[in-house]
Amino acid sequence: MLPVFEQVAEMNRAYLANVLKGMDSAVAFGTKASAFGVKAANEFAAASTADLHALAAVKAPQDLVPLRAKQLEEKAEWAATTSRAALDMIATAQTEAFTFAEAQAADAAKAFVTNLDRMSKAAPQGVPGADYAVSAMKAAVETSMAAFETVAKATKEGVEYAGTQVKAATKSPAKRK
Repeated sequence: MLPVFEQVAEMNRAYLANVLKGMDSAVAFGTKASAFGVKAANEFAAASTADLHALAAVKAPQDLVPLRAKQLEEKAEWAATTSRAALDMIATAQTEAFTFAEAQAADAAKAFVTNLDRMSKAAPQGVPGADYAVSAMKAAVETSMAAFETVAKATKEGVEYAGTQVKAATKSPAKRK
């Protein structure tokens, strides 16, 4: 096989390995999120069943209002706690995905420039403008990576801000007097 084709094949193998690593992370998060959803649904169903049993056991109508108020307060606390746990899980997954994507983009850019150097050295010499084309491609990769880093930083800051806003909104509900 020609050296250029071997280099391209090696780039493809590395790319596929990175895609598979990303897919493994996505499957792991999906499994964790599904388990979280099932657990939350089971907790809600159990609490609702307990609430119905408590309502059925009420003997006097005047006991109904305080019981319902207590049940609604418990449901609100459960919803806030569950929401915070879901937010934390999503934020963790998002941070991991962001870190993975940043690392992969940086590695891909470095590998691309390195392989471009190898291919340009293996290419036939004396082709007019080849050096300029290689230099232009390197500059384009470096410029696009700088732009990616700027966008990634802005996106990360936006996600962090949104996360703090959601966390502030899901703080424990005010207690009734």
